[in-house]
Amino acid sequence: MIDTTMTERYTPLGVGFWETISDAVMQNVDADIATKLAAAVLPQGRYVARASGGGRKPRGVTVVEPMADPVDGEGVYLRPNGMAYHARLWGEHGDVAALRKAREVTSKVFGGSSGSPMFVLAYGAPGCGKTALVEAAFGEDTITLMGTGDTEVSDMIGGYVQTPSGGFEWVDGGLVRAAEKGLVYFIDEIGLIDPKVLSLVYGLMDGRRELSITANPERGTIVAHPDFYVVAATNPNAPGVRLSEALLSRFTIQVEMTTDWNLSRKLGVSTTMVTCAQNLAKKQVSQEVSWAPQMRELLAFRDISTEFGTTFAISNLLAAAPEMDRPIVADVLSRAFGSECRPAKI
Repeated sequence: MIDTTMTERYTPLGVGFWETISDAVMQNVDADIATKLAAAVLPQGRYVARASGGGRKPRGVTVVEPMADPVDGEGVYLRPNGMAYHARLWGEHGDVAALRKAREVTSKVFGGSSGSPMFVLAYGAPGCGKTALVEAAFGEDTITLMGTGDTEVSDMIGGYVQTPSGGFEWVDGGLVRAAEKGLVYFIDEIGLIDPKVLSLVYGLMDGRRELSITANPERGTIVAHPDFYVVAATNPNAPGVRLSEALLSRFTIQVEMTTDWNLSRKLGVSTTMVTCAQNLAKKQVSQEVSWAPQMRELLAFRDISTEFGTTFAISNLLAAAPEMDRPIVADVLSRAFGSECRPAKI
């Protein structure tokens, strides 16, 4: 005997229990039965197809569309030397656009708007694109100081030079020209400069926006143009790098730059070489080596391979590696390319 109580519990669709079971079995065969079942299901019980994989957007998360492929033409900027720079994502923004925006904000702040100035410090290994980014962002609007341990105050503010007549005249340095004309002052390898020398920049980067030229009383105190902007780059692992807290606190935006392996492939670097560079980068993190090829070396490898062949390019790369790292670098390259690799030698 069938338990009618159980049957009544399974009649929410308005049909008998056993008829529903029969229709469920036959719905894949008879389209009319499938339509009848679908019409009987309450809205909250209906199945809704959801996106999966790359097309699915997680709840509560803003999905930022990536930039167009820079190799296709968008996001490509020319540096003053004519070389192309391919923009990369910096969070939700393109790196060139973000750098330009930071300067615009800083200009508005020092022009009278509320807010904080946004000077940028980029750090990372040599060859990863720090200088190229700055040049792509600001072009001819940039005055560059290449920092060294011997950089002096006069390299920044200027000094007296002898004239053909035997006299002396004052010539402004790059910092003074950039400040007065509202240009970008790019301090490359800022970490190598003595912090005492860099203290000259402090007054131009905070609310004072002034620089007193004590070496030339006639120049007196200059007031920076609102568009004057400071951006810097450094390799934090280079010997002798020193960055004071007072200086770091003035760089509101700081970012580590790395080599974009996928971009290097798109730009024509062989997959084998990129894989070697990635492996060496991992060994660098684990301190097995002190060096790994970055974008500059990878693009050079691509071009040398085209002109002289892969074997020649590999030998050249090995010769460019630090001598202490060459055995490990040679082992990585030999395993990847399937033959013994040695540094170039004449």
